[in-house]
Amino acid sequence: MKSHKFLEHTADVLFEASGSSFEETLEECAVAMFETIADISKVNDKKKIEVSETAPSLEELVLFTLANLLSQMDAEELFFKKFEVTKFGKNEYGSYFISGTAFGSPMDPKIGKIVVKAVTHHLLNVSKKDGKWKIRVLIDI
Repeated sequence: MKSHKFLEHTADVLFEASGSSFEETLEECAVAMFETIADISKVNDKKKIEVSETAPSLEELVLFTLANLLSQMDAEELFFKKFEVTKFGKNEYGSYFISGTAFGSPMDPKIGKIVVKAVTHHLLNVSKKDGKWKIRVLIDI
């Protein structure tokens, strides 16, 4: 079962997502970031944006994917509601890759909450213990 929780941080937003797979846990990280930005209960899923990333580590894959989603939100002026991973693996060069679809609707100032400036390396952690994945992310607001 996937979930996320927000943790205490003095200036930014820190959250930890968990799930039974890396993909599920990354999807939940995206939802936590989307929840920080807007009231996702009021966002529909009519617009779709495809994203793909490659990185040498799982931590960087999380960072690059969330940063890409954040950039797409700004560029396309959308609020996202959910993210679904369609492909995940390791290529012949040893790098991790991911592709997925973000679902959302045009930005509406009435449901916006906080402007997220960036996804950071600080406190970023990916772990797997007893078959359960956890990803911790700090976003700069």
